[in-house]
Amino acid sequence: MKPAPNSAPRATCKHTPPCPPADAPDHGAARVTALVAAQGYALLCNGVVRTEDTGEVLPDGQVVPPYLIPAGGRPGSPQPADHT
Repeated sequence: MKPAPNSAPRATCKHTPPCPPADAPDHGAARVTALVAAQGYALLCNGVVRTEDTGEVLPDGQVVPPYLIPAGGRPGSPQPADHT
């Protein structure tokens, strides 16, 4: 049996507006349905598992590496030069 595509509506998402699907660029905006803080992960409404280091596991098993935000900056922003 072929698995359903990630963009299919999830049965657990019963709120409006529905959460973005796991294959959408903004999939991280989905609501947290289960938080397991002691083990460092959260299950999002769209089936994505987000780890405390900002990594993710998508419903199809694909792993998204962590994208930690640098201190005092945005992701991808240049870091100040170290003049020590």
